[in-house]
Amino acid sequence: MKELQTALDDLVGLREAATALGDPERGGPLVKKQALAKSLRRELAAAADAYAATVMSSAGGILDSARLKKCRRNALGEMPEALGHQKALAELVNQRRLAAPAIRADLEQLLALSLHCRAALAALVPLVGRRTADSVGNRLLVALREATLVYLASAGEVGSDDNARPRAAVVAHLAKTDSHAADMARLVPEDSSNGESLGATLSREFVHELHRTALDWNAPEAAPSATP
Repeated sequence: MKELQTALDDLVGLREAATALGDPERGGPLVKKQALAKSLRRELAAAADAYAATVMSSAGGILDSARLKKCRRNALGEMPEALGHQKALAELVNQRRLAAPAIRADLEQLLALSLHCRAALAALVPLVGRRTADSVGNRLLVALREATLVYLASAGEVGSDDNARPRAAVVAHLAKTDSHAADMARLVPEDSSNGESLGATLSREFVHELHRTALDWNAPEAAPSATP
């Protein structure tokens, strides 16, 4: 999904700017003014949270160009001071680019799980009713949102592509989410004599992927750059 990749570009860019502000080896007025740098980092972190939250709340799990525009509007609303220093921030970032494929891959997995969950819940409504789907889905979506925002916060404190610390920070959140997924699995009708419905298929896929992610990220031997 190209829209998801665009969203990841934006989120990784916000993290890269925040990381650059905290790098004492870089030069420039923003780094030297510690109070300003701290303020800008807070704004960038809030912008990343707003952006990710808007992605994850995409109705039906549909992330399109209109939704991306809303993600950017919401993020921009959180960083008025950073916008005033946009050129200086760009120059600071370009002094040394920070590639972060492992952290990017983890963020992609977390965002994709939220979108997959919303798509599955939307497809389950005709089978179980909106009230039931919402009752189960709200717990799942809130837990996934918490996990993603905690991951972003922890990744923002790491000045490298080491994803071990951010993963460790969300293991408990993923385990909590995984426990809620059992409620979704129970919603899926067992009678498949007429073929499995889209809602059942998407739900099973989501539950499986969430469980796999929770296990993989909790594995002590998991490499920092492991593919999600």
